[in-house]
Amino acid sequence: MINEKIYYDNDADISHIKDKSVGIIGYGIQGRSQALNLRDSGINVLVSNRNDRYLEQIREDGFTNHSIESLVRNAQIIMMLIPDAAQGEVYKKIEPHLNESHTLVFAHGYALRFNTINPSNIIDVVLLAPRMPGFPIRNNYIKGHGVPAFIDVIQDNSSQALENVLALAKAIGFTRPGVLQVDYRVETELDLFIEQYVVASFVKIIIESFDVLVNKLDFPAVPTLMELYASGEMGVVLMKAAKEGITNVFQNNASPTCQFGIYSNYNASLTGDSKQNITRIIKEIQDGSFNKSLNTEGAEEYINIKKFWDTITSESLQDSQEWIDKSFRGREN
Repeated sequence: MINEKIYYDNDADISHIKDKSVGIIGYGIQGRSQALNLRDSGINVLVSNRNDRYLEQIREDGFTNHSIESLVRNAQIIMMLIPDAAQGEVYKKIEPHLNESHTLVFAHGYALRFNTINPSNIIDVVLLAPRMPGFPIRNNYIKGHGVPAFIDVIQDNSSQALENVLALAKAIGFTRPGVLQVDYRVETELDLFIEQYVVASFVKIIIESFDVLVNKLDFPAVPTLMELYASGEMGVVLMKAAKEGITNVFQNNASPTCQFGIYSNYNASLTGDSKQNITRIIKEIQDGSFNKSLNTEGAEEYINIKKFWDTITSESLQDSQEWIDKSFRGREN
């Protein structure tokens, strides 16, 4: 039974923060998009950024770059949108100026999970963690959509922390598809795992496949890279999988040849020497072994493919996907 709590537009009221100023620390990947969305929603936004390449963008967007001390003195909601490794030192500049009126907002729970920051016990502390990088946050907001986010209330001294973080989420556009209540420790650990295993594996697969195919087997570089990822096909498939499910997207949209290829190599993937696996697969394609196996599979009405999808699709995976499909509205972004 899935019982996670999700909040939408009608659960949030921007009026909770209309009389507050929101201070954005960091005008990079996340900061700019969130600052612009907040301003477009009628929120007074202050910006603080170090002396780097984003300063010109701040001026072009019509903001003034404040010192951290000035920002904290003049804003009641402080959003930490800087890299995790920098947050500890920046917080040392923030803390002396904090009082009971402040809410400290984290876009990622890293600094809290690993005690880089131990927030003052007189303030509210919340998590507002978007599940997309900056440019979709801005683009979808402009189109009237939004991207999902996770929220958590870590300290609630005002008894209004939830109302305020939901108002903030609505002003940025996150409550349009929905914001999910997730413990900040879970958010941190899952996010790091995805980066360190799933993304790392994907990058390695692309780099090593290109190396073997082009540099060792003499396939032409440009069509190889197009097939690997540069055409955008895989991105489209993954976006479709976000709505249909990772197994359903291939069952519903991929040819039997593609599905049989997935089945044939699923168990060997990410095991052993990856370059040997790449070489083996291309050899079996070139010498006709894969074609022979596919013909046999076709003659047997693709029985192994059907069993394969049933085997790897667990009930909990299916239930979770169905819950996401039902719960997150506005997924057309």
